[in-house]
Amino acid sequence: MKNKEYLREDYAKTLKFFSKGKDSPEIPGNSEAIEKYRKLSGLKETDFFYDAFLKAKSTIPEKEKKPVAGYFCNTVPEELLLACGVHPVRLCSADSHCAECGEEAIPGDICPMVKAACGDFFHDFNRMMDLLIIPATCDGRVKLAEILSPVAKDIYFIDIPRNTDYLENVNIWEKEYTKFFDYLKSKFKVKPARREILDACVQTNERTRMYRKIYEARAKKPGIMNAFDYFIMANSSFFLSPAEWTEKASLLYREISGREQEPGRKKILLAGSPVVFPNFKILDILGDAGCCVSADVVCSAYGRLYDPVEIDEETESGIIRALSLKYVAPSICPCFVGIDKLINTVLDSVERYGLDGVIYYNIRLCQVFEMASGVLRSVLKDRDIPFLFLKTDFSKEDTGQLKTRVEAFMEMLG
Repeated sequence: MKNKEYLREDYAKTLKFFSKGKDSPEIPGNSEAIEKYRKLSGLKETDFFYDAFLKAKSTIPEKEKKPVAGYFCNTVPEELLLACGVHPVRLCSADSHCAECGEEAIPGDICPMVKAACGDFFHDFNRMMDLLIIPATCDGRVKLAEILSPVAKDIYFIDIPRNTDYLENVNIWEKEYTKFFDYLKSKFKVKPARREILDACVQTNERTRMYRKIYEARAKKPGIMNAFDYFIMANSSFFLSPAEWTEKASLLYREISGREQEPGRKKILLAGSPVVFPNFKILDILGDAGCCVSADVVCSAYGRLYDPVEIDEETESGIIRALSLKYVAPSICPCFVGIDKLINTVLDSVERYGLDGVIYYNIRLCQVFEMASGVLRSVLKDRDIPFLFLKTDFSKEDTGQLKTRVEAFMEMLG
């Protein structure tokens, strides 16, 4: 769809909060936060990923010399964009400054990540994108299509059912992804061959293979790579090409493979809301309390990078079905029906890696994540697996209280 189909032109003109006049809000950079976490690293090969964040929004279009598409959430198939010669950039934002700017357009009592996503469009970088792709993964994202329509060059809305049952919904998913692919071919005037789609799948599968090696190494040898480095590495996949990310991650894997684990550390699984730079508040709190995050099942790391494309039939429709199996069927997002998948993933991780407990992190005002925590808590309690629920936002006001709770939880683990 074109912008005008989301909001009438005369209505769009009344939305003054995106005007680029002298009163436009300034959004500070994140160089100070990047250097803070870089100093805590102790790893040589993480420098590339920290540097990538310093220049991400200023160099992508120039470097790639190709169209750039911004998108939200894990249900947008990168492979179809890559096959069409488009550089994909995931726009999920957790910047507190962007969230404050977003309140120019969105009421305060809304998910802070949705507000940050909106506020992030005060950056010229986002306005330069040739296409904005918004999937119907949560109610807040759905309304962004209308709110951002005055400033986005073009918007495509992917409307998939919030049900991860593969057999029941695969035909709907395939239809939506096929329609999306046809739109990309038409918009960018390309006719990608089947080989180009397969090559894109090879690139993302190589990224998954390397990510899994790093994930396994951290889970089995606590302390060889801290949580800040891990999430910076994972988050950088939002804007780096799969090939470049894989090349640099392989060097990082080689470095951590030679390190010894820190003895006596309790290994924790982090679940719940996405952890997106620069909002590493939860990681700061856990680190200060001596908590070793050895594994995760959040959508900004594990949920994004763990699953490969498994192609049985190398036709265009067969590949698109395989993409729906990668992006929707295994989803552990509580916005979808299928909480059993989240529970099974948590239980499997705890058993496979000998984890000592689970911490569930919830961004305030995201009700579906909070609702899922109650079911997970009950199941883990029934299996005598220690569980801690933490609810917070982007502010620093409750940091001391949360740290005290985490410290008590770690003491309970012994």
